[in-house]
Amino acid sequence: MIERQVRYNFKTDTGDQVPTGARYRWTFFVVNEPREVKRIKERVYSQLGPIMNLNDLDSGLVKGSGGLHYDFFSFSTDKADIEDKTKIYSSKRFRKDRDLWERSLEGLETYFQSVLSGKK
Repeated sequence: MIERQVRYNFKTDTGDQVPTGARYRWTFFVVNEPREVKRIKERVYSQLGPIMNLNDLDSGLVKGSGGLHYDFFSFSTDKADIEDKTKIYSSKRFRKDRDLWERSLEGLETYFQSVLSGKK
């Protein structure tokens, strides 16, 4: 059974050439109904904004899920923490995942399959 969820991770850029407001690079993976995916993204942007360098990595229908969709996206910000996670997604299925990061489409597919198969 494929479950609705939100996973995230971030890394810190410690270089001297980092633009103001772009110290942290966040990556998110959302599985939910299309309308709810959009709402979750808006809440993420609200909690972590202002954001820079938004990158929509991949999105689509989760096969065999009865209509759930997934969305991978990443962005930079100067915020290193989510103040109130319940304002984004109030569920135990909202968690940090150290194996999530920006990567090629093939790498995202491998990650996606490991999450949906329950191996992750």
